[in-house]
Amino acid sequence: MDLLNKLFAETNIADGTPKRVSARVLLNEAGKVQDVRIKQGSGDPAIDRQAISELKNAGYAPCRLGSKAVRIWYDVVWTSHNQP
Repeated sequence: MDLLNKLFAETNIADGTPKRVSARVLLNEAGKVQDVRIKQGSGDPAIDRQAISELKNAGYAPCRLGSKAVRIWYDVVWTSHNQP
């Protein structure tokens, strides 16, 4: 399991069922988010919006190809957090 998926580890929400969103995150050479696209939504637009927001605001390390920092699309599965 990669680091981002560990950060968004599976938890249960109020109904006991975790909601997952499969997304692609475009990182620039500095590791800053340039775009987030949903590959497969959770079935709940509010949870999909939460996933996009959290993925946009998460910290990412720059990706390197050799010694050069590069732009890259990164696939991630975001899992919902417990609701208060």
